[in-house]
Amino acid sequence: MIEVYADSIEEAMAAWQEIRGEGATWGQYRQFQTRSLKWFVESSLRDAADRKIGAGWYERSDGRHGWRNGTYIRKLVTPYGTAEIEVPRLREGTYDQELFDKKGLLTKEAQELILETYLSGPSTRRVGEVLERVLCYKVSAGTVSSICKGLDDLLRQYWRSDLTDEWEYLLLDGVVMKNRAALGAEKRIILVAMGITAEGRRQILSFSQVESESEVCWTAFLEGLYARGFRGRNLQLITTDGNPGIEAALETMWLNVPHQRCWVHKLRNMASKLKRANASACLAGAKEIYLAKNRKEAVAVFKQWREQWIGIEPKAVRCLTQDIDKMLHFFELPEADRVTMRTTNSIERVFKEVRRRTRTISCFTNRRSVNRMVYALLAYQNRKWDAQHQS
Repeated sequence: MIEVYADSIEEAMAAWQEIRGEGATWGQYRQFQTRSLKWFVESSLRDAADRKIGAGWYERSDGRHGWRNGTYIRKLVTPYGTAEIEVPRLREGTYDQELFDKKGLLTKEAQELILETYLSGPSTRRVGEVLERVLCYKVSAGTVSSICKGLDDLLRQYWRSDLTDEWEYLLLDGVVMKNRAALGAEKRIILVAMGITAEGRRQILSFSQVESESEVCWTAFLEGLYARGFRGRNLQLITTDGNPGIEAALETMWLNVPHQRCWVHKLRNMASKLKRANASACLAGAKEIYLAKNRKEAVAVFKQWREQWIGIEPKAVRCLTQDIDKMLHFFELPEADRVTMRTTNSIERVFKEVRRRTRTISCFTNRRSVNRMVYALLAYQNRKWDAQHQS
């Protein structure tokens, strides 16, 4: 074997041409790669068959306990290309090999590549076109859909998995999704719970697709967390967007835990009640409240702001005044945790990625497809957070 080391693509191409001739191209390397893949897989299969039988080809052995029965051709699609493999067949029984599933065309690694490609944005039809150059095989849209259905088992495991009771902070929010129904497109709400530990570890604890953010839906969602082991014994603060359904549900769950209202949502509500000419100055003054150094200073800033605007924008002032106590709970936390817990932005940032991915899918086929997509994206985010926390 000739080993060549090159510092640039030009040097690599020159070395390849020297080995293969002046007319060599990267397309010819594909042929070399395919032959290498075929040789590797077939050699591995022959070794596995030899171990099962206890003897190699044309080998006499007293320990033999089986016989070969020819071969059959099998097309195999892998992340490294597609090849037609000559698979040894035994007269009786089978032999163990972990290279591919005997019933499927695609290897596990190829299926994972297809799934990751789909989750990155393309439609099911576009996935096959994108990966054709890599796999040397065009995967149909139906095959991509079938692979995505494999997420159902993982999703069920996710919903049934036990939760620890280590979480000190809890954020609750929801996002709107659309899918097809008998009478046209329907809007569905994805309820999401995010936990944060004292050490800063984050995790999406669960999600649920429901019809609305009613008290009934939120209560059922929170009871699901409780049933899986999240008792809330260490909870210090719960941050929500102020939805009435969440507030009512939390009155029966973790009643003694302070409920922080999200400042971003509150400022949006206030903006809808302000005159355009006053909006910028009034909201800028309100932001100074949560930027204060401590709760006492925040209360003083709020009183000054209220006195300044009560006669000019009474609706906006009343909107903030009625919830001001719930807006200031985050000041009781360590200073390092205040920015995170004064809003539900941590969940909103995750939703931003969900919306980015689902924007290309104007309307999902059904509710299951919504769950698969949301689960895949949230599970990826959890793995990313875990890696960052461990590093």
